Amino acid sequence: MDDSAKRQPENRPSSGPLIRVDYEDDTGRKWAVWLPSDDMDDPTMGIPLGPPDFSALDLPEETAIRLHNQLFSRGILTKQDLKGKHKEVFAAIQAAFKVDVARVTGLYD
Repeated sequence: MDDSAKRQPENRPSSGPLIRVDYEDDTGRKWAVWLPSDDMDDPTMGIPLGPPDFSALDLPEETAIRLHNQLFSRGILTKQDLKGKHKEVFAAIQAAFKVDVARVTGLYD
């Protein structure tokens, strides 16, 4: 029998109900996580609610952070939040790239 079959459940005191906590990490990304109401010391240990990881898009880090925060500020954190909000997603993408457009057009001055 492997070790996982021998494991016993942890003997921990029960936690309070989960509540949503918002925080900003050290990269500047804003996150929503679920944390037990009686253990809110470290939001980085919470269960992430969203937004999702955008690394598969291969965006520059600064742009990925802006897109992440635009979606956060619009409350588009989960697949369920996405339903019927395609125009808001488009607006978030436009806002995330707006600074890049300004940089490009500024080079013509």
